[in-house]
Amino acid sequence: MEVRIDAASFDIIKAHALETYPNECCGMIVERDGIEQVVRVTNLQDELHAKDPEQFPRSAKTAYTMGAEAAPVLLAAERGELHLRAFYHSHPEHDAYFSDEDRKQAFGGWDEPNYPNAGQIVVSVFACEVRNVAAFVWDQSARDFTKADLALR
Repeated sequence: MEVRIDAASFDIIKAHALETYPNECCGMIVERDGIEQVVRVTNLQDELHAKDPEQFPRSAKTAYTMGAEAAPVLLAAERGELHLRAFYHSHPEHDAYFSDEDRKQAFGGWDEPNYPNAGQIVVSVFACEVRNVAAFVWDQSARDFTKADLALR
């Protein structure tokens, strides 16, 4: 199992993670008409945390909630207008692993991921340096996300 992306997309994702450090970044990798594109999405977590810290106890340093830019991309994927290749986000000052919070985001309140065919990429950033990048895919038989190879083309 692998998540395959362009090397240029990989560089954009790492740059996004460094630009938003010490907060988490988030976004998607899509393919439309054979062209891969990285879609950076605003992390609304700090705004939500400030408005309702009881419902949103985590800040953007340890969580993300995708902003409005995500909606048209996800709708286009649902309509078959583009292929949603992967979601990505960063883990500032933490390793690149798929956490319980990451599962919660991917599942969207259901018992399966909203986009089971999209990979998940996690970027580990320590002290303004990308330390590790890991990819995960939904394994239907295990009913969980499992580590996958991140293949650059």
